[in-house]
Amino acid sequence: MATQRPFPLLLKIFRDRFFENDSASPGGGFETNVNQVLGLLAAIGVFVGYFVMPTFLALSLDPPTPETVWELRVLRMFFPTYAFAVAAFAAVFHWDMLFPDRRDFLVLTPFPIRLHELIAAKFAALMLFLLLIAVPVNLAPDFLVSLAAIMAPKLRGTGLRLAGAQIVATGGAFVFAFLFVAAFQGILINLTSTKFFRRISPWIQMAGLSLTVLTLLSFPVYAGLLKPGIENRQLWLYLFPPAWFSGVYELFLGGPNRLLASLGKQAFEMTALMFVIVVVTWALGFRRHFRRTLETEDTPHRPHTWTTPHWLVRTPREGALIGFIGKTLARSQKHQFFLAAYLSAGLSVSAILGLAVRDGKVILSPGGARAVPFVLGFFFITAFRAAFQFPAELSANWLFRITESKWTEVSRSATRKLVLATGLIPALILVLPIEFAEFAWPTILEHSFVQLIAAALMIEAIFWNFDKVPFTCSYFPGRKSLALLLVLYVYGLTGYAFHMADLEVAMERHWPIALLFFAVTSWALVWSWRRHPEVETVRFDGSEPVIQTLELT
Repeated sequence: MATQRPFPLLLKIFRDRFFENDSASPGGGFETNVNQVLGLLAAIGVFVGYFVMPTFLALSLDPPTPETVWELRVLRMFFPTYAFAVAAFAAVFHWDMLFPDRRDFLVLTPFPIRLHELIAAKFAALMLFLLLIAVPVNLAPDFLVSLAAIMAPKLRGTGLRLAGAQIVATGGAFVFAFLFVAAFQGILINLTSTKFFRRISPWIQMAGLSLTVLTLLSFPVYAGLLKPGIENRQLWLYLFPPAWFSGVYELFLGGPNRLLASLGKQAFEMTALMFVIVVVTWALGFRRHFRRTLETEDTPHRPHTWTTPHWLVRTPREGALIGFIGKTLARSQKHQFFLAAYLSAGLSVSAILGLAVRDGKVILSPGGARAVPFVLGFFFITAFRAAFQFPAELSANWLFRITESKWTEVSRSATRKLVLATGLIPALILVLPIEFAEFAWPTILEHSFVQLIAAALMIEAIFWNFDKVPFTCSYFPGRKSLALLLVLYVYGLTGYAFHMADLEVAMERHWPIALLFFAVTSWALVWSWRRHPEVETVRFDGSEPVIQTLELT
């Protein structure tokens, strides 16, 4: 009887690992959320590709002007930036899966599996996962831009070269991002002990996720620096990989800008260098890391401490719940990563609104700076609201289930206090330098009170019907459309931030409006804090399946 080769089975195991989620409700179908994310990535590519097509068609009808050429170069830099940020985010997010973990060691070591087959299966699974992401990210813009280039009458001579440049630039940026993360991990594996590597990995992941989000969402800021940077040969161009791959267009099309062409050559050289580093470091460090994984995973780590502020606590139950939330956030890496990525998006949007580029210099935007505190407050509040609904460890929910009485009311009180004290107030302190740079002391005090009251009311509104104990309820993937939620989120963010900024201006000019605002909002806050809704049953499951399973197997 012929024995089955281990490679196909290992490949399936490692591939399925990317779609595992222990936090979903039974029968939730986590793949639904994955498909929605891939669809959203593809929709962004379609939208941007469709937006770029008129520019190509305009170039075919009218002689290009210097302004049009630079506009086109800025748009060309977006495609590598988008591919680079998505690939880097995925690689950093799955940082722990690039090399085998403790479960792989315990399960696979007793079997007669050769190390080179394990390495091949692990790497092939990574390639399949990245290909699954690369297709929706790059396919739509590459197709639309290439189609516009080939159909444009005056670009027919260079249409194929432009199509090739588009594919190479976006695909190259995607490959480089993954190779860069893998090479960086390979270097750390060889230079550090396994214990130290495990200790610093969460911090690297948190910083990496934040940087990738900032890279993508801050594009309007550094896109304004492209032309002055090219003219003055600024250092950031040589350190920013998407700028290298934007030079691929100049290199393929024989453009006049020598600096961009040199950056295109640097993109190929750095990609080749990253590939060599990955091959060498993985070959040298894979066996060493795999052998030492088991003994280092069980080594005790320094515990994360959390002390419940006594001035926040009103009842023992409230103190217990605030302590539970704080310790969970201090220990749960997945919630820390989620908050880091979420808050990085808030900082990026704040930078887009609060900063402007004038004559090659980044300055503070007078109009947008007013909206920055409200944007940060919006992101901080919604970040905690979203993080609270994802469970930390479902098997530990029995303690809250057997003591379920009145946890709903306690949860509403504890969560709003915790978000206000540990999330919102630090966010408002973070924007004080902007206030000091723009306004006088009396105006700063007025703004601080307005921002604090407005954010406190938002906390009450967002947590109005919060019927869960944070981190204890499973969720049902795919119940809501990500595209619809994104549209509503953007509409709510812009409406809240800009309307509150306009209200600030009105209160500065007319003091009766300020008095009316403070009177009405203070009454609303006091009423919200003193309300006592009917005691409801705490929700611990994201869905109510028709067929209940006993989970006996």
